[in-house]
Amino acid sequence: MLSKSRASSPVKADQGAAPVCAALLTFAVILASTLLFVPVSLSMADDILSDSDAKCLACHSMKLKKTLENGEKLSLRVSVAEFSESVHGGIGCTSCHPDIANRKHPKTKVAINNKRDYSIEQNEGCRNCHQSKFRQYEGSIHASLVADGNHAAPLCTDCHSAHAIKSLAVFEPLTGQPCKSCHENIFEAYARSVHGEARSSGNVIRASHIQAPICADCHRAHEITAVAANDRLQSTCLSCHEGVILAHQDWLPNAGLHLDVVACAACHAPMAERRIDLQLYDNLTQTPVGQGESHAVFRERVREIDATGDGLDPLELWSLVRQTSHEGQGTDVTLRGRMEVSTGVDAHRLAAKGSAVRNCRSCHQNGADAFQNVTVSIARPDGRKLRYQADSEVLNSVQSLGSVSNFYALGGTRVGLLDGLLILGLVGGLAIPLGHMTMGKYLRRKR
Repeated sequence: MLSKSRASSPVKADQGAAPVCAALLTFAVILASTLLFVPVSLSMADDILSDSDAKCLACHSMKLKKTLENGEKLSLRVSVAEFSESVHGGIGCTSCHPDIANRKHPKTKVAINNKRDYSIEQNEGCRNCHQSKFRQYEGSIHASLVADGNHAAPLCTDCHSAHAIKSLAVFEPLTGQPCKSCHENIFEAYARSVHGEARSSGNVIRASHIQAPICADCHRAHEITAVAANDRLQSTCLSCHEGVILAHQDWLPNAGLHLDVVACAACHAPMAERRIDLQLYDNLTQTPVGQGESHAVFRERVREIDATGDGLDPLELWSLVRQTSHEGQGTDVTLRGRMEVSTGVDAHRLAAKGSAVRNCRSCHQNGADAFQNVTVSIARPDGRKLRYQADSEVLNSVQSLGSVSNFYALGGTRVGLLDGLLILGLVGGLAIPLGHMTMGKYLRRKR
C-alpha cells in the first residue's frame, strides 16, 4: 500500500501544478509581448526621450484609465509619437509631474474629484516655465471665465494640448485651431469676411506688407481681451487702417465723431443687426462703471428697479443712474451712447469697403432699426459688458439726451424731444432779431 501511495502522489502533484504552470506561461507570454512592444513603439523616440521617460511611457503608452471620485474615467494614455515630437519631448515627464518621480510613483490612491479639477490643478504647472505668458493669461477673459466657474472656459492644455504641444513654427493659423474648437461659428464668419478671404489668398497690406489679420492679431494670443470695451475696438482697427480718418473725412460729415460713437462693424458688416448701447460712465474717475464694483450688487439693483423684467423704461433708467451716482463715493455717472452690432458673429462678418454702409438715412431717419434695440450696460473688470435690455423710449428721455445727442439729426433717430428743443431754439433764435427789427421800425414810425 505504501508503494501504491507513493506511486499515486506524483500524479496528483502534476494535476495540481498544471493550472499554475498555465498561469505562469500566460504571464510570460504577456510580459514578453509587452517587452517586445515597448522597444518598437519607443524606438522612434530614442534620440529624444530619456531612459526615465521611456520607462514612464512603457506603461502610459497603453490604454490606462483612472476612475475619479465622481465616476469619470480619466485617460492616462500618452501617445509616444506625439510626445516625442512635441516641444516638451526633451524636458522629461517629471518636469511637469514632479510629484511622480521614478521611485516615488504613488503607491496609494490619490483622490481626484473630477477631470476639471485635475486640469485646473495641472494648469498651474505651466506657470513654472512660462511666467510671463501665464501672467498674460491670468488677465484674460478666459481666466476670468475659469474664475467664474465656467467649465467650458479654456485652460492652457485646451489650446496647447497636454502632451502634443507644437512649436509656433508649425502652427497653421488658417485652420482656426485652437480658437475654432470653441468659437466655430465666429471663425466661420471670419473665414468668409474680407479679412479671412484676404488671409487665405495670401494677401498683404501693400503699404506695410502686413498679412491680413487672424484671431490673435486682434484678440492677442494669451491676454485675450474684449475688443468692444472702451476704445479698444477702434484702436485695434486703426492699428492697421492708419489713414481711415482722412478717408472718411472725404465724404462723411463729422467723421471723427462718427468713429467715436459708431463701431466699425456697424457700417462694415452691412447685413448685421445693430443696437444702441448706453454705457454707464463715471466722469470723475474717467472709467466705465462696474470695473470696481460687485456685479451681483448691480444685478440686484437692476432687478429691483425693473421689477417686471420687461426692460428699463425712462423713469427706471433715471432711477438706475441716480442710485449709481449717490452711494457716498462721489461719483458723477452719465451715459455714453454707442452704435454697435448685436452679436460677436456679426462683428466678424466684415465686408469689402465697397459694400460698407454709406447711406446716412440708414441711421438718421425716423424709426431706424438700430434705435429700436437699446441696451444699458456696465463694464466688467476684464472688459466684457454686462447688458440689460431697455425700452427704446429711453432715447427720448432727459437722462439720455447727453448721450444720444451724438447721434442726432433733425427729424431722425426717433428722439422727438431733441427735435422739439431744436425747433424751439431755432424759433427763439429767429424771434430775437426779427423782434428787434420790428421794434425798431415801430419806434421810428412813432418818432
